[in-house]
Amino acid sequence: MKKRLYSFLLIAIFVMLPIAVWATEVLVAEISDTETKVFYNGVDGNSFPVSPAGGPTGWNSDPNFNESGWSPAFLFKDPNWLDPASTIPFQGTGAEWISISKDGKGSDVDQSDGSRGVYLYRKTFQVPATAYNIYGMLGIAADNYGWLYLNGEEVLAPRDLTENDRNFEAPPSVGIIAVEQLDKLVCNNVLAAEVQNGCGNCGGTSSVKNGVTGVVFSMWLDYELPDVVWRPPVTNSNFSLKNGSTLPLKFELFTQEGILIKSALEIYLAVHEGGFTEPLGDIIAGWVLGKGVNSLRFAKGKGQYIANFQTNKMNLQDGLYTAVVHDACNEEALGYIEFQLSSQKKTNRGNPHPEK
Repeated sequence: MKKRLYSFLLIAIFVMLPIAVWATEVLVAEISDTETKVFYNGVDGNSFPVSPAGGPTGWNSDPNFNESGWSPAFLFKDPNWLDPASTIPFQGTGAEWISISKDGKGSDVDQSDGSRGVYLYRKTFQVPATAYNIYGMLGIAADNYGWLYLNGEEVLAPRDLTENDRNFEAPPSVGIIAVEQLDKLVCNNVLAAEVQNGCGNCGGTSSVKNGVTGVVFSMWLDYELPDVVWRPPVTNSNFSLKNGSTLPLKFELFTQEGILIKSALEIYLAVHEGGFTEPLGDIIAGWVLGKGVNSLRFAKGKGQYIANFQTNKMNLQDGLYTAVVHDACNEEALGYIEFQLSSQKKTNRGNPHPEK
């Protein structure tokens, strides 16, 4: 999986004879940056308390929303705004202030009738389908008001919804992702923000121009990935495969605590040419979950996956190959094993790995 801007792998070793299990924890941040898309949605509202104006259907919930007319955001920071680099929860994430233009001025900059300009920001991201124990923290600050959405649900609102807004100063709006929102964090997701620029009819006057606008937001995600444990015949260092035979590839998935996962997870298995490198070699055989002999089969209650690698039905060259368990969402390699395919009976070549 491509982890932008901040990623951390915590490796721990659990001994489960006959091989070791490598536990994997991932910490990643999705942030406001120039890959965020922005759209000016017009002017709306001049009253208090402030409420979100909304936008086109699906703009903050649909990963496949039509972004024609939207543009990449620009980096812009007003000197009066908080510094993300020294403010929790933005600190250490790389989150930056972004705006509709390089000078922070949008179509509403000269608006002086009390109406606020409405700007929409969105970005999509992926979380592995096999991720579990997911924990998240969110933060947003904006000039003047900012709401943050996760898969269409409002997760953060401005601290102050009155004309006394200082939502671009510390502290920002901060929150924890709830369990019901975590259930949605698989495959394609949407993190979106609505920003309203200008304080509206400030102090009872309608002659205050809106000025520049911007937003900074971040979402930390901390989750765990399952560990792959290979089962015979592919668990010893002397393993090799006779070219023209059938190899049963068997494995199980475990939590970091070493607990067998007995329900099927969204994964697929592939055999790649060559060793485990970046990028991986071409796929010469693959299996998805199913019940047929040509599928990746799962034994309920036992937690074991099995696929038949039938080299007798292929015209394969002798050499090194790698079987890889992939996450079905983002194709991340959860575990792999290298083996030698040879016309000889024995080559003493094998290298099993749960993860790399």
